[in-house]
Amino acid sequence: MSINIPGIDTNKAITNCGSLETFTELLCDVYHLIDEKSNLIETYIKENDIKNYTILVHSLKTTCRTIGAAELGEQFFTLEKLGKENRQEEIMKLTPEILNSFRALKPYLEPFVQNDNISPKGFDKEEIFHHLQNLLTAMDDFDLTKAEEASQQLLNYHSTEALSQKFKSLHRLVSNLDYDEAKELSTEIIDSLEN
Repeated sequence: MSINIPGIDTNKAITNCGSLETFTELLCDVYHLIDEKSNLIETYIKENDIKNYTILVHSLKTTCRTIGAAELGEQFFTLEKLGKENRQEEIMKLTPEILNSFRALKPYLEPFVQNDNISPKGFDKEEIFHHLQNLLTAMDDFDLTKAEEASQQLLNYHSTEALSQKFKSLHRLVSNLDYDEAKELSTEIIDSLEN
């Protein structure tokens, strides 16, 4: 399978992700977060919330570098530095163009969006615990591939609407490399299952 996406170094991305499969899963995740994160960045600028703006562009820098979009990663890194230095005028000038480049990836990522037609597995508390523990270990080791696989596994279980939403949020956090929040949510889910 040859993947040609402008601005993305596929070989580097597969090395970063550990496998072609994890890379294509990550492209699917990035597809889903492009609009949400871009809109959020624009909201933070409007509300003059430079702290959260800086946190978010930092996370997108990491995501872009992981999928081999080095130039876009560098551009988000520039925004992160501007955010840390509170240089609002430059932030307002540079951000729209960088977000346009980020949004321009979306049509290229669409072919990697997986169909959600996998039939769910029955609820198995032991297995779910096992995947959550694997996820926590993978995040501690900063093992992107294992973390992505473990969070993906959790989406396959039939569970209550509330738990299902938590699994989706967890998968999104892992895909965004928001490991601190993902660890908190994993621990919260483990505690709720034990009680």
